[in-house]
Order: sequence, then C-alpha cells, then structure tokens
Amino acid sequence: MNKDEAFRLERLKGEAKLASALLALPEGRIFCGLLLEETGFLRNSARDSPTPGDTYFREGERNVGQRVFELLWRAGGAAPLSCMAEYGEWLAQVEERSLAVSKGEGNAVYEC
Repeated sequence: MNKDEAFRLERLKGEAKLASALLALPEGRIFCGLLLEETGFLRNSARDSPTPGDTYFREGERNVGQRVFELLWRAGGAAPLSCMAEYGEWLAQVEERSLAVSKGEGNAVYEC
C-alpha cells in the first residue's frame, strides 16, 4: 500500500467515525436526513426549470447528496434511509406544531 492509499484509508475510517457520532444522536440523524432532502439526492435534476444552468446546479447539489449518502452508508448500512424517515417525521411534527401555534393552541418549541 502506498502513501496515498494509506491516507485515503485513514480518511475513510475517520469519516465513518464522524458519521457514526452523528448517527448516534436523534438530532444528528435528522440533520443528515435534512441534508439528503435538501440536496435533492433522489429527485430528477431536470425539474421545474428546463434551463441547462439550473440542471447543472442541481446536479452539483445531487453530487453532494450522493457523497453524504455514501458516507452514512459506510457508517451504518441503511442509516441514510432511516435518517430520511426520521427527518420526515420531524418535519411533520414541525408542521403540526406550526398549525397549532397559528390556532393559538400550543407553543413553538421544537423537539427531536
């Protein structure tokens, strides 16, 4: 193994350790789900606006999402999918609380 390969291997191990730390916390999993959702990782990049510039921009976002997905996958198998599910549940709770607050029936404190 040469120096570059050794460095790459150490970096991958370090990234997996960092991702595992995020996945250990509900807030970390929700944040990872947010990142995956915001990057449009599972959406078509040629949507909404047909201009090439918009498509190229979205492809860049999707590349970031793919990197995050791969990092989480290496750290915990199906973790990216569960992160996305937890983010969806959290988002539904935020929407529910927001509706209750607008009706004067609750407070705006968000919990994970």
